[in-house]
Amino acid sequence: MYLIFVISILCLLMAFTSKITKTVLPFVCGDSSEVKSLKKEISQLRADLAKISMRDEYIKYVKCERTVVAYETKLNEAKGRDNVKRVVYEYAIHYGGMAVLALCMMYISFSYRYSTIIVFGSNFNFEPFGGLINFPAKVPNSISVVFWIVVNNFVARTIAGYVK
Repeated sequence: MYLIFVISILCLLMAFTSKITKTVLPFVCGDSSEVKSLKKEISQLRADLAKISMRDEYIKYVKCERTVVAYETKLNEAKGRDNVKRVVYEYAIHYGGMAVLALCMMYISFSYRYSTIIVFGSNFNFEPFGGLINFPAKVPNSISVVFWIVVNNFVARTIAGYVK
């Protein structure tokens, strides 16, 4: 009975890995200390720039504005490095999680391939699809683990397609 729930949870996790990755990624990969310090410095320089009168102290205003532009260039470079790191983490989390879940599903499907999830009474008749539903267990009027995995995977991916 626990196998039904384990398979269902694993299928749901596989279907929602991209959404899980997007929610976990900001916690794993935030802004670097360089980006934070540059943002702080730029905001301080902008505040100073707002206090300087362009008409009265033009040279001081231009120097401060050039400093802001230089810091913004450094900030864009640092953000570019952070984005590369973020993409690496995103792919590692997403595809690493998918690989672990796929290995778990393969282990379950190989270990329990001749087991059944549900065996119905003789009053149920699944023909002409009975052979497909109970493959490879070959127990009449039953649903095999392999078929259960396929159905749960389809349902979970359909649900994940409707969730934004």
